[in-house]
Amino acid sequence: MPGVAPAQPPSRFKSGFTPEQAFQAWADNGAGDPFFYHSDSDDFDWSLNVTGTYTKSAGSTGTAALTAGDGGQGLLTTAATLNDYISLQRPIAAWTVPQGTLAGKKMFYAVRMALSDITNSAFIAGLCDTTATLFTTITDGIWFSKASGSTQLKLNIAKTSTTKTFNVASNNALVAATFLDLAFYVDKYGDVQYSVASQLFGYQQQTGMVPVPARCPTGMVYSGNKPGTVSSVYSLPTANLALTLALQAGAAAAKTLTVDFHGVAKER
Repeated sequence: MPGVAPAQPPSRFKSGFTPEQAFQAWADNGAGDPFFYHSDSDDFDWSLNVTGTYTKSAGSTGTAALTAGDGGQGLLTTAATLNDYISLQRPIAAWTVPQGTLAGKKMFYAVRMALSDITNSAFIAGLCDTTATLFTTITDGIWFSKASGSTQLKLNIAKTSTTKTFNVASNNALVAATFLDLAFYVDKYGDVQYSVASQLFGYQQQTGMVPVPARCPTGMVYSGNKPGTVSSVYSLPTANLALTLALQAGAAAAKTLTVDFHGVAKER
């Protein structure tokens, strides 16, 4: 296809590969170390059909279900009621943000999502404490959001109910019924890098996109731990967090959030 770079042939490691150092237990395991990162990802091919995979919370009759679409997709739908909501959280809060004794570790989050209505809906996507009322009572976490009545993306960092919110500069504006990728990365200093673009994942740079995605990251907020950076204006959460998605209607009409995938990974 003209204008599209072909995928390159795979590299071949005849003896396998491993991230282990020589002194570690699985150092000679050429199949790699499955425990090097703690990771959880959902491509929405089947998991919503399994009881206990997510905790679902709704204001009234909102639903969360799989929907047909390339790559596997999940669909959150509110009732046609102002401020109605639907949310998904993993049933166990299995994540903490690296700091303290785990300082120097890295953590990653990403989601590919599309809103049916940009202005008249609100969403939350990221890592939050476990709660059935996400739009009113998040005490701890790192998450992306957008408020109803606004098109401004936000990055939020909360610890024990003290939340710092940053406007997210984006390479691509939110467009109704159009997928957008959001990602953040907590680096070894506790700085939080974020990226927003229409194609953060996938080998080929897609043609026909306007504008073409910029190089990551889109922006960063600083912990103050890295020499030469500004002092921190936020505190990283220490609570246990859960992988989270939520949608709220900002008008008396049903709204939808379509999700292609989301996930989180952290160095052990």
